[in-house]
Formats: sequence, C-alpha cells, structure tokens
Amino acid sequence: MSVRDPELVSCAQRAANELERAWSEWRNQRGLDEQAAESVASYVAHSIDHPWGRPRVVLGLDAEEARALAELLAAPRGF
Repeated sequence: MSVRDPELVSCAQRAANELERAWSEWRNQRGLDEQAAESVASYVAHSIDHPWGRPRVVLGLDAEEARALAELLAAPRGF
C-alpha cells in the first residue's frame, strides 16, 4: 500500500528535511556536533495502523537523544 496523493508525500518529505535541519542546529548550538550525527528523520509512505492515511515522519534517535528531545518538547516556553 502507498499514499496516492503526491502532495502529501512531498509535504512529509519537506517536514522530514525541516526536522533534520532543526535537530542538527540544536545539536550544534549545544556543542554536540563533534559526535557523529546520523540522519534522524525520514518519511514513510504509510503507517501500519493507518495504511491509507497521511504519510508519517519517522525519527531514528538513540536513547540519549530521544530523552533530550522529550525534555526539549516538555519544557515550558514563554511566548
């Protein structure tokens, strides 16, 4: 099964690229760029749970980076 709407696939690809750039910038700002950073974002055309739904962006983080991302997302922000 695959996503039939090429615009949805393109949107997922762009989102994955934006996420990849933002994560890389976040790592660089914290001096983590000396560690070999692998690609963390990619898109998949479908989900097992929702095969005809929107494409999904999948993160491939190690445990330490996943905890850092969770902490970042949970942190209160003043807007």
